[in-house]
Amino acid sequence: MSLRFAWKLCTSSTRRGLDWQAQPSEWVQLAQAVEYAGFDDLCLPGGPSQPDSLMVAAALCAHTRRLGLTLSLPAEAMLPAALAATLQSLQSLSAGRVRLHLPDSDRGSLRRAFGEVLNRDQRHERIDEFLDILQRLLHAPATPLDHNGRYFHLENAGLGLRDLPPTPLLLDESLGAERIASRADLCFVQGNGIAQLGETIARLNCAAQLAGRTLGHVASFGIIARDSEEQAWDEAARQAQAFVAPARGKRRRAEASVVELLAERAEHPARHNEIHPNLWLPAPGESPVLVGSYSQVASRLRELQGAGLDQIILQAPNAVREVLRFGERILPLLRNEAEKDTRIGR
Repeated sequence: MSLRFAWKLCTSSTRRGLDWQAQPSEWVQLAQAVEYAGFDDLCLPGGPSQPDSLMVAAALCAHTRRLGLTLSLPAEAMLPAALAATLQSLQSLSAGRVRLHLPDSDRGSLRRAFGEVLNRDQRHERIDEFLDILQRLLHAPATPLDHNGRYFHLENAGLGLRDLPPTPLLLDESLGAERIASRADLCFVQGNGIAQLGETIARLNCAAQLAGRTLGHVASFGIIARDSEEQAWDEAARQAQAFVAPARGKRRRAEASVVELLAERAEHPARHNEIHPNLWLPAPGESPVLVGSYSQVASRLRELQGAGLDQIILQAPNAVREVLRFGERILPLLRNEAEKDTRIGR
């Protein structure tokens, strides 16, 4: 299987004074750039500080032709029968381009934002019941679904559903290997190092094999790719400086020279946090960032594929520019390498 690439659409509304009238046009511009650059998917985050990912996906369906749309929606935000009907409508609008990511809501702030008061065991019971109902409805049962469970009660559910291919489901690794193996089509894996990712993927694949299923794997990374390795790490240092300086009450020096920034590496040790060649961890809990020249980043992406990843989600500041840079400078390197492998295989 070839490695697929997605870009993450950053739609956070936490900034005061956000120009909501300008945002939709920016989303459309980025979606079209992602499609033009040769990406496979656009990921739409969801949560209390985000616009409704279902509505954003519906809007972007009209402005893209082949781009997949992976929308993230906490299970607490919608009842399963209503979600099944909405997903079928989106699949019809998009000609089957939609995937669903149900994130792990086992975080206090996210649960409270949606009014969730269940304890951990109850939340796990609820998500199992939620997934059971959702997947039964997405497979368009021949007769209406009646369900009398602990958390959901349905009568004659699914009457308006059509016989469409079910929406692929993406679940977080933290939801547990057994649940993922039995429910998910793809797993969102976490891991700072490539070796750790490989171990996690191998464990999840074993669980999927025991369940008689196959499982795809997805991970998220930032990206800083430039003409040379030195330029890429200089940019990483600038981003680190911009992140920490305001918190310390210092004047942000957007025009600081490379020499100044390198001299401050004892304070902002960008390269000291290199956890693997060309893989930088800006801070604990952050997604790792691919940093290097175009050829180095392409090599690291191939290494990630070798560890078992089927899709990589990328993100960076100045999204449109970085999307086009990736499509023009890195994707051709990956395609050329894939063509060489194909010729050798013959």
